[in-house]
Amino acid sequence: MSAFHQPPQAAARLALRLAWRNLGRNRRRSAISVAAVAFALFFAVVMRSLQLGVYGHMIETLVGNVLGYTEVAAEGYWPLQSLDAALPENPEWLAAVEADDQVGKAAPRVSGFAWLSGAKGGSAAQLVGIDAAREKRGVGDGPPGSIWLGPGLARQLGVTVGDSVVGLGQGYQGSFANGGFVVAGEVTVGNPDLEKRLAVISLLDAQQFYGAYGLWTSVVLSPDEPTNHRAVAARLPQDHPLEGAVWRTWEERMPELDQAIRADSTGGLVVLSVLYVVIGFGLLGTMLMLAEERKREFSMQIALGVSRRLLAATVFLEATFLAALGALIGGGAGRLAMEIMHVYPLRLRGELAEAIVRQGWAPILPPSMDPSIVVTHALLIWLLAVLVALWPVRAVFNAPTVFRG
Repeated sequence: MSAFHQPPQAAARLALRLAWRNLGRNRRRSAISVAAVAFALFFAVVMRSLQLGVYGHMIETLVGNVLGYTEVAAEGYWPLQSLDAALPENPEWLAAVEADDQVGKAAPRVSGFAWLSGAKGGSAAQLVGIDAAREKRGVGDGPPGSIWLGPGLARQLGVTVGDSVVGLGQGYQGSFANGGFVVAGEVTVGNPDLEKRLAVISLLDAQQFYGAYGLWTSVVLSPDEPTNHRAVAARLPQDHPLEGAVWRTWEERMPELDQAIRADSTGGLVVLSVLYVVIGFGLLGTMLMLAEERKREFSMQIALGVSRRLLAATVFLEATFLAALGALIGGGAGRLAMEIMHVYPLRLRGELAEAIVRQGWAPILPPSMDPSIVVTHALLIWLLAVLVALWPVRAVFNAPTVFRG
């Protein structure tokens, strides 16, 4: 049987073999095509990884360390965070929530505001009482009367470990809150602006300081999978109801942060779309060159009896192999760059770093380690390359049997 007229399975194997061999016929052209796909994917992966990583850092800093992904509080507690809108302690309910398979942490808090005075001056601060055993943050677990200050707040007060701090404020239902504390250490949350006004004490000390005995101002919840926090927050009120309580996700309590992230993410997708358009035209130019250079070859093979379908399949598979090889190299390089930046995150310097710090964020650019970034963009680049590969396929079907030129 002729090599050009074979059963479908044999023809498919022949097309695969010919397409693979054709990659080495014009190595310069193949290298240009592979490099175009690889560089495009590399930059797309790094760009998106850094963008999502910065969002994740912002959320983890403000939500994971401070606000909690979900907050359970009385109806009138948010946004004023008034001590008067406190919930009575309910250990049985808290134990049931902690036992839920999708809950990673459930921690009661007593939070208020106070004026703290130290050796060099005073400053207003958010004084948060936490259950150290449940928070698992290395602070809040010390002798009675211990306090942990944000680094910025400690500098304003002019105190270090072992120094005394006096707190004054308004307690529960208008009572006068006052007390003395001994600095036990610093509390860092990755947000320099927040660290200038954050102080942490034990839950019992906070209840005593504010006169809120037997009360919680809120209970913060963190799910095992933070990306699934909305679904968990929607289910828990039905499974573990608490009278007089309202469940709020961090997006409901900080809509401005959520909207800023969504807007910036949309802008990043627009930039990636422009990048993909540029990549697409670059790949299309490569395929146009491939089709133009091989017009004589196409006509000669058709004249010798090669099926146009076999020839088109060979050209299409050749372009597909080039795209797959470029995606493999670019995806691998992008993942390697993500791993390096995860260990050694990029640090901003100079005026840009100062501007970031003034906005309340640490001047670093941590990457997102989500593997779906590489997979998603590799598939997009590969599909784009396969789409432009239809041009040389079209050239095969339009090639004349007798070439004149």
